[in-house]
Amino acid sequence: MGKYAVEIRRVALDILDAIFQSLGLHQAYIREKLEQGMQFLAVNSYPQSTKPGVTVGLAPHSDYGFITLILPSCPGLEVMEHHTKSWKTVLQPSDAIHVHVGDHLEVLSNGIFRTLVHRAVLHSEKNRVSVASIHGFPMDEKVKSAGELVDEEHPKLYRESSFKDFLDFLLSRRNNNESYIESLRISTI
Repeated sequence: MGKYAVEIRRVALDILDAIFQSLGLHQAYIREKLEQGMQFLAVNSYPQSTKPGVTVGLAPHSDYGFITLILPSCPGLEVMEHHTKSWKTVLQPSDAIHVHVGDHLEVLSNGIFRTLVHRAVLHSEKNRVSVASIHGFPMDEKVKSAGELVDEEHPKLYRESSFKDFLDFLLSRRNNNESYIESLRISTI
């Protein structure tokens, strides 16, 4: 697992470099903060669905951090279509890695890149395993919208936040369906 963690981190950083270049952000400090930052590996195991109607393996959510790379053993990922709020099945080519934009990439890009609400569903014929690699800044490091992407025509859309702020949000939530990224949005009215 150690070699996989090192290699998937390299891939994540390369993808993020390309994203930052596409945004016109050539700031070495972003790469430095990501290199100093966190990487979480989560191995999720989902049983075969044995009961009709019982299909959700992991509730709908968006990923915290900048980027999440997921290596699944078989199909079972659904994404919410932003406008219709309907669920769409993600195709699973063999040996493919899913790349998810996280909440902090949405904040840094000031909404140019959008986080993805998704869920895991149970497979009707076999158990499913996925390995998720989540990448972000250090725990207390605040992420804010890049100054280059904010102007009069494109006002700042999000409050800054850190991973610690995210954990505090999770611990303080009481039956509130608001997502973390929604809690960071600045009202434009």
